[in-house]
Amino acid sequence: MSPETQQSSEMKESPVHSGKNPVINGVQSALRASMGVFSMGREEVETIINRMIEKGELTELDGKKILSNLFDRPRKGVKQINEKVGDVLDDRIIATLNMLNVPTRSDLRTLSEKINDLAEKVDELSKKVSS
Repeated sequence: MSPETQQSSEMKESPVHSGKNPVINGVQSALRASMGVFSMGREEVETIINRMIEKGELTELDGKKILSNLFDRPRKGVKQINEKVGDVLDDRIIATLNMLNVPTRSDLRTLSEKINDLAEKVDELSKKVSS
C-alpha cells in the first residue's frame, strides 16, 4: 500500500472521522441543543426547566439563572447597543445640521427670547415717545 493510501485508510478508521470521537459528538450535541433552545419560545424553555426542577435535576435558583442567561441578558445587551447607536446617530445628526447651518431647537428658542425682549423694549420706547 502506498503512503497516501495508508494515510487515507487510517483517516477513515480514526474515531474522529468515523463519528465515534466522544468530544466531537459532545460538542455537536451541545451545539444542536443550543440551537434548539434558541428556536424555542421562552414558555417552552420555562416548561422544560420547571420539569427539571420538579424532578430535582435543577434547583430553582439555577433554573432562574438559566432563563436569565438565555433570554434577559441578550435583551439587555441589545437595548444597550440600541441606546449607544441612538446616541451616536443623534450626535451625527446634530453635527450635520450644524455643518449645514440649520438652526437647532435651542437656537430657535434663544432667538425667540431675544425677539420678545426687543418687542418689549420697542413697546417701552414707543410709550415714551407717545407721552
